[in-house]
Amino acid sequence: MVEQTYIKGKDACLEDSILKMHQLLEKAGFEIEEASWLNPVPNIYSLHIRDKNCPALFTNGKGASRKACLASALGEFFERLETNYFFSDFFLGSQAIKTHDWLYFPNEKAIEPKKFKDVLTPSLWQFYDPYGEMAATDFLSLNDSANTIRCLPMRQVSTGKTIYFPMNLFSNLYASNGLCAGNTHVEAQVQGLSEVFERWVKRKILIDSLCIPEVPEHVVLKYPQVVEARKKLIEQGVEVSIRDASLGGKYPVMNVTLFDQSSGQCFASFGAHPIFEVALERTLTESLQGRSLSNLDGFQTPIFDEQLVADDENIENHFIDSSGLIHAKFISDQYDYEFCEWDFSGTTQEQFDFLVKAIHQEGSDVYVGEYEHFGVPASRIVVPGMSEVFPLQELVDNNQNRGRELREALDNLADNFSTQQFEKTLDALSELAFSDHQGVANLIGLLPDGDSYWKKFKIVELEMWCLLAVKDYEQAQERLQDCFYFVDDEDMKVLYKALSFALEIVLSDEMEFYSFEMQKKLFGAELVDRVWRYIEGEAYLADLPIGNKAFELSKSHQVLLNVYRGIQDVKQKAI
Repeated sequence: MVEQTYIKGKDACLEDSILKMHQLLEKAGFEIEEASWLNPVPNIYSLHIRDKNCPALFTNGKGASRKACLASALGEFFERLETNYFFSDFFLGSQAIKTHDWLYFPNEKAIEPKKFKDVLTPSLWQFYDPYGEMAATDFLSLNDSANTIRCLPMRQVSTGKTIYFPMNLFSNLYASNGLCAGNTHVEAQVQGLSEVFERWVKRKILIDSLCIPEVPEHVVLKYPQVVEARKKLIEQGVEVSIRDASLGGKYPVMNVTLFDQSSGQCFASFGAHPIFEVALERTLTESLQGRSLSNLDGFQTPIFDEQLVADDENIENHFIDSSGLIHAKFISDQYDYEFCEWDFSGTTQEQFDFLVKAIHQEGSDVYVGEYEHFGVPASRIVVPGMSEVFPLQELVDNNQNRGRELREALDNLADNFSTQQFEKTLDALSELAFSDHQGVANLIGLLPDGDSYWKKFKIVELEMWCLLAVKDYEQAQERLQDCFYFVDDEDMKVLYKALSFALEIVLSDEMEFYSFEMQKKLFGAELVDRVWRYIEGEAYLADLPIGNKAFELSKSHQVLLNVYRGIQDVKQKAI
């Protein structure tokens, strides 16, 4: 008899789910490899999987057993595949829509900029743009160059109406929050809504400096797997605090905080599900996902500065990998709520209804996009006012599609290496106001090869090279000194040292005292000749390919595009 393993919160046995997902991925042309397993203590597993041919497509799973962990990783792969999240940060270009007139999904709408207010609803516009300061260009996509606003249909759960959301909103505000996949759409959406509550409650606890109650020992003892894992953690020097994050029994959220007493640091993990046991198990496995006990990265010493804990950037760090700061009050025993042994279990549909009702009670609404092109039910869930990962002001101050403007500036520069065009690029950099440390490839949507310096090329370096090209040697030398703070590539460091040395000679007005022969003894003939070609305007930008060439010559990016074109064919056939 074939073994069948059922776990709470799932509507099918693990064996059937794993077999189905493996077969569907193989049919779609993916070759999934299990890149790394971790099992630091009993009943806590984590797994990193990726596509062998396109390693940029990867996910991480967690679970209380190997099978549960593998199902989790595969489910997340489908979640990101079905919802297009895998590709949200990359330039898909005109090639991606060569055979189709859509970029993301066949049922998307392409809206002309002058009609951008025709989507969403008046109340949603009031939420996203309360001061009326947004323009149509704020909703253009990073992923292509078309002058249209691509919008996806979402079902408003309370009314059943279809509302079109600009894809740009998802990219800028929600990241992966609310993405989910499962054996059924309802099961997936219970998971997605649970994650919305998990992050929303965590944010509330951090911003309000709340202290939540410990779960009494007699309750913890009901869950032997949790007790065993906790025992092993304590034996290896990691103290464990299990806390009720339901804020008085209102929300299905748990907390597990790990303490590394050898460093005086701790790590707060949150998890959610309408079933108490499932929420607790997920929280515990989340706390060590991707971590071994010999490398407890992300742990922090609690602080006493409430403003720093509540800062938007700190909250974002908690979303990305839970490595943000926490307030010292959080680990105290001065609880703001009494412990509640809550339980919101029932059928999967009843769990979904409970979560939606709880959101409505907060004055918010639920919008759902459902997908099943590859055979696994998946959803994107948006809860305006609750599921935002980034503040609304990001749409105005730090819109992802600023990278599109930088990409266009580099395209123009690639066509014409003139002083005038370099000056225009400098003007664009000044106007876009990126941070020095930001990676240019990330900003423009390029997936660089691992051996290409594009992987490390930063804004401060781009600005320095542009200043050098317009022969503003003084400013170039000044920015070059800033580059040394961010560059960790040894070959590039030597190039920059040689360039800095040569610029000092130029700025000294005593070039006759510093012969090429002397410089060549220091850095070698080849490097010195290269540096002076840059200074004299015979070569530019460290010889990096820019514009379309950067995308065309990146094998990794071309593989990604080939995968995406195959995905578009699957979506087209599915309708």
